[in-house]
Amino acid sequence: MTTHTQRTNTTLADALAKYHDGFDPALIELPESAVFPHLIVVQPTTARKARCTGTLLGRPAPRFVRRGRAVRYRLKDVLDWLADGESYSSTAEAAVAGLNHRHNLNAQELRRV
Repeated sequence: MTTHTQRTNTTLADALAKYHDGFDPALIELPESAVFPHLIVVQPTTARKARCTGTLLGRPAPRFVRRGRAVRYRLKDVLDWLADGESYSSTAEAAVAGLNHRHNLNAQELRRV
């Protein structure tokens, strides 16, 4: 008998094999359980909240599609979301980037007033 985790791992492995074989990632759809926390390392509850708020980890959440009641993520959208993330060479660089980001947000709020 296979467990849910085994089926999820198999689904993800099959999707990635198709991608590596040249299948268009825009046509590969993954269930939420295969994306979170396996490709995007957040809990599924955080992903569900991100679908409501439109924000995940401080930036726009990855796009999703609905198939009836099921929520699916296209592999292309997940890969694009991961590629668009900031990368840093040190924690000091990340801290400076975070301060600059907060400063820019505060400046935008001041302009609205």
